[in-house]
Formats: sequence, structure tokens, C-alpha cells
Amino acid sequence: MIEYQLIRSTKRKTIGLEVKKGKITVRAPEYDKNSYIEKLLQQKKTWLEEKLLQQNNVENNNESISLLHGGVIWINGIKKALTISYGVKPVIENNAENFHLTMRSSVVQLSELKQDKRIKAQIETWLKESATQIISQKVEKYSQKLNLFPSHLKVRQYKARWGSCNNRGELNFNYLLMMTPDWVVDYVVVHELCHLAFLNHSKQFWQLVEFNFPRYKEAKHWLKEHQNQLRWPTT
Repeated sequence: MIEYQLIRSTKRKTIGLEVKKGKITVRAPEYDKNSYIEKLLQQKKTWLEEKLLQQNNVENNNESISLLHGGVIWINGIKKALTISYGVKPVIENNAENFHLTMRSSVVQLSELKQDKRIKAQIETWLKESATQIISQKVEKYSQKLNLFPSHLKVRQYKARWGSCNNRGELNFNYLLMMTPDWVVDYVVVHELCHLAFLNHSKQFWQLVEFNFPRYKEAKHWLKEHQNQLRWPTT
């Protein structure tokens, strides 16, 4: 038998399941029978057990990213708790201590896999929009300082790199940089802009980087030190 807390409400029209801190909470309308709720829980047993296991893993490795309620996400170099609720429209609030995601109430009617994909997609959209705005401003700022201007700028997600520059003068940046401190983003922008002058990692290249961003070694160390914690979930 699955242990759970049942909360009934006259305002609810559908049943909602929540797994938080190793406990299952069921929110149900007043008119739903206990037998129906028990049957639903048995149908969702595999998903519930997976969520409980995921949360147990998060507790044992509480720095790794986990995109579930009570999980962990890194924003601006700060480890924050990810909290999820449901409402009229999707909203993301980047608060001091937590990163709160409001999903549409209709999402709870979807399968667990689709719910997880919606959560991931909504966060990724927020990260991309934030990165596009912030990185574009930084590229403009440092381009003026370096007198080096890219032919094109693109922000997207990459699995194994924070940025790149090609021989056509095109710069690409990983929107997951929003997980790192602001000054680390500055370093990556300067790094890629310097490749417009030196498309290599020669001594001259690093001298140009250091001249325009003296903290570059500290930034490289931060990225290396946190690389395991910043691995984005693939599913």
C-alpha cells in the first residue's frame, strides 16, 4: 500500500499528485471516492516510486541539477531550490533563495513524462531569453572595448562548451551560462571575442584575454570546479 497525505478541497476539479521531501501528497475534490484515489495511485505507482528515488538521490547529492519540485538548480552561480506550483499561466520567479516555476493547471492532466518535459522546456525558454538579452549586452560592451566585432551572434544550448568562434567571425554562446556567476559570463564573452583576433589559444591570445579580463584564471577555475554540478539533464 502506498502511504500518502490526502487533502480535499471544494474548489478542486481534478486530482493532483505531489512528491516532496520523500512524502506523497494527494489533492482531490470533495466528491472523489477513496477507492478511486487508491486506484489512481496504483496506476501511478511506478512514477511515484521513481520520483521518491530521484529525491533520495538529490538529498544524497544535493548540488546536482534536478528539475523536480524540491530539486536543485544553479542560477547566477548560486545553488537554489526549485519549487513548482500550478496556476492560470506559466510564470518563473528567480527569488533570492529559490527558483519558482508556475505551470498551467492543465499540465497535471498530462502523462508524467510530458509533465517533466514541459517543466524542462519552460525553464530552458527562460534561460535562453535571459541569456540572449544579457550576453548581447555584454558582447556589445566588450566589442567596443576590444574594437573587435562579430559578424553574427547566436545563443543556444550546447552539451560540452560555453562558447565558440569560427573563421567567419560568428560567435556562439551556451544559454546555460545563466547558471554561472555574472563575472564568469563576462570572461566567456571576452574569451570568444579575443578569438576574432587570434583563432587559437596562443600566448598572444591569452595576453589579450588577460589584458581585458584580469580575472580570467579565476573564472576558468570556477567553471572547472563546478562542471559536475552544472551538467544539464538530458531527459
